[in-house]
Amino acid sequence: MAILSRRSFLTATGVVAGGLTAVYLFRQRAAAVSPTFIFPDNETSATWVQIRPDGSCRMYFPRMDMGQNANTGLAQIVAEELNLAVSEIDGVMPSTSDVPPFAVTAGSMSLTAFSRPVAVAAANLRESLRQRAADKLGKPMDTILDDVGGFRTAENQVLSYRELVDGNGAVIDFDEDKGLPVLYTFDSSRLKRQVGKSAQPLGMQALVTGAPVFAGDVPMDDVLYGRAVLPPVRNARMATVSTAGVQQVKGFVALVEQSEFVGVVCKTPSAVDAAMAKIQVTWDLQQPINQQEIDRMVDVDAAMAEGDLEHVLVDEAHRPDANWGIDLRFDVQVQSHAAQEARVAIARFNDTDDGPKLEIWTGTQDPFAIKRFASMDTGMSEDDVVVYPQRLGGGFGGREHYEVERDAVRLARAVNRPVKVQWTRPDEFMASRSRPASSHRVRISVDEAGNLQDWWHGYVTGHVVMSRERLPNWLLPIARLGGDFGVTKGALSPYEAAHQRIECKDVDLPIDLGVWRSLNCGPAVFARESAMDELAVGLGVDPVDFKISQMSDDWPRLSNCLRQVRKLSEKRALPVGAGYGRGYACGTYDGRCYVAISADVHVDVATQQIKVLHLCCAQDVGMAVNPDQLRAQMESNLSWSIGMALVERFEVADNTIQSSNFDNYAIPRMSDMPSVDTLVIDQPDIPPAGAGEVPLIAGPAAIANAIRNACGYRALRLPISFADTQRA
Repeated sequence: MAILSRRSFLTATGVVAGGLTAVYLFRQRAAAVSPTFIFPDNETSATWVQIRPDGSCRMYFPRMDMGQNANTGLAQIVAEELNLAVSEIDGVMPSTSDVPPFAVTAGSMSLTAFSRPVAVAAANLRESLRQRAADKLGKPMDTILDDVGGFRTAENQVLSYRELVDGNGAVIDFDEDKGLPVLYTFDSSRLKRQVGKSAQPLGMQALVTGAPVFAGDVPMDDVLYGRAVLPPVRNARMATVSTAGVQQVKGFVALVEQSEFVGVVCKTPSAVDAAMAKIQVTWDLQQPINQQEIDRMVDVDAAMAEGDLEHVLVDEAHRPDANWGIDLRFDVQVQSHAAQEARVAIARFNDTDDGPKLEIWTGTQDPFAIKRFASMDTGMSEDDVVVYPQRLGGGFGGREHYEVERDAVRLARAVNRPVKVQWTRPDEFMASRSRPASSHRVRISVDEAGNLQDWWHGYVTGHVVMSRERLPNWLLPIARLGGDFGVTKGALSPYEAAHQRIECKDVDLPIDLGVWRSLNCGPAVFARESAMDELAVGLGVDPVDFKISQMSDDWPRLSNCLRQVRKLSEKRALPVGAGYGRGYACGTYDGRCYVAISADVHVDVATQQIKVLHLCCAQDVGMAVNPDQLRAQMESNLSWSIGMALVERFEVADNTIQSSNFDNYAIPRMSDMPSVDTLVIDQPDIPPAGAGEVPLIAGPAAIANAIRNACGYRALRLPISFADTQRA
């Protein structure tokens, strides 16, 4: 495929037809470990902002929306730079044929990676318009002052953006090596008008009024319906297939059988259900699917008994004669994404004068990966494949892969009609790539003064980023030798010890795994914060004071979060009586996001329940672009923390996935939700650090530590049940 320049691509696709468009050269690149993590290179661009002939501002969104509303924050930055209101930004979700490639939406990177490019593009557009105003008025550029939606002079001559833009499309192709305009967003001396203020999420009205925003809502003429048989795991192979009676189903259109692929196409969704019920498949499995096999494979004690683990992250070896004050094993369960929207894709092939074209409508975190994989799957050129990304109803790492899209593409090609594939809820649980189980051994010793001296954290877990089908099967084992950054996420400790060893091993579990919110960070922080809390209790010192005292000087923002959340929690008195407790935990995500959480719980003997009464969260996000949306993300993570700590468990047995719906995979309900206090620690001089995954890393540990404070039970395994606490 020929590589187009930024200017020629945008011109060829009609993006710059009329108006003035600013393009920013985004130089960040992704690690080469994964083809789905694509950042633009020097021939493409990440940001497109346009003033149109009517004076309105169009912004092509670079992020997929799955509820985090990151594009609203980016639109606030555009509005700040252009002296507009956020409501005046016309946000467009582009197709893969409208814009050059941009990065996968993942890792709480949206504001971190895109805030500055967006600001640069918008500021460059503003200054180019200022130059036009100066030329039009015949005045020096430094006499052209900002005004709402345009400019003015000291003599109150006013020019709106509309008056400065004609119908001839033009591109401002900007390279920061040539110098930067002033970025209002990052100017600490400027009184902000949009950034740092709460703004209604763009597109919210469409969402709450039932407008077609999800893939399942896309209207399509002449559409048929289909579904494919999904394997219990991706490395399973079909042993036997029976399709007897499928063709007799009313509304049946076609049975599609290819190598390791069987699906049906019907006239109605109910006919699809009936036809799929007729198909019987047995599977050849490479290993048994049951909890015992998972437990055996992630047994950290057995692995450490054999010697060094596969990946040694810190090797400042502990002393052979260390006196371990803490020597605990922690086990963390498998968890599903349990997305509220079962995924959907629509595929359509069109014969054009330029040959066959493939169109795909889907909710995905990485539309350009879907485009690429569809090209490989069909043998078509990437130029002939276009993906129209839709809003996602959840996912958070589970929607990076070519899966439901593959089913729709293959079925549509077989019948030469548009085909809509919607997974069932059991499909969603079986194939949505869960977070792996893990087990952790944490050993800590202290000196005579009670300071950390030896630290040894070893753990075993399943693959995260290096999950099946991330790379070709022949390449995946080679790539895994270099380590999996999802597995090592959160492993490094903020606590200072003279002798530290941190090591891990990742294994190929018998279920499908993948990126799940916070990756390994949640399990690792649960083990570490629980161990530190138990050590403080054993030393007879306050856990918060102890943790702060043991942090190195490199973590002032983390220790501040811990201090702030304690102040916040102490505003509410803990009820007096048996079974009430308060606990704290803190953590970092990617070394850029800082959080501390307190939990108040009641271990109620009368009702035989653990009830989370109140949660406080203090989070340092750097610059808080949209505080209200940040609080929403914090609150959702606190809910998820309850799920991880007390409720959620992915069940497998008898060579199949037993968790198949919300009747056998529990998630927190409204009755489980406590009252919540949140504190956004705004650091306007520090670029946005991301927020979407952060509180989840500390929430489960805070709940576990509160249970320890309430009844003396140290939770070593998640999820925690009331029956567990009676073993204290």
